[in-house]
Amino acid sequence: MENIQNKDKLCEICGLIATNLCLDCISYYCDSCYKLVHDKQINSQHVKEKIDYFVPINLKCLIHPKYPLELYCVDEKSK
Repeated sequence: MENIQNKDKLCEICGLIATNLCLDCISYYCDSCYKLVHDKQINSQHVKEKIDYFVPINLKCLIHPKYPLELYCVDEKSK
């Protein structure tokens, strides 16, 4: 699958920023348009992948300061 982290994909129907990729249609959709297209029985079984956009930043690991931060936990109990 294509790496989309630094470029916004647009909904193929309305042109807003896409939040979903239909793996069956191979098309990008915003939430509203995905629902519009996939509520119909013919497309209702399609597989959807959510698109999460993020801005990469250059942070250093707190435990290993020589290395860039690659992964992080969202659970505050984990380090």
